Amino acid sequence: MKVLMINGSPRPNGNTSIALGEMEKIFATEGVETEIIQIGSKATPTLDG
Repeated sequence: MKVLMINGSPRPNGNTSIALGEMEKIFATEGVETEIIQIGSKATPTLDG
């Protein structure tokens, strides 16, 4: 099994990142593969609505 964790925080080394890192450790002890993707610091297009 593989778990994808998405960090939507604009701070790549903030509390969300720390929390995801702790979850990554727990998954690793269970033999679960993980991947963390940082998307919070990426530019988002302006939506007109």
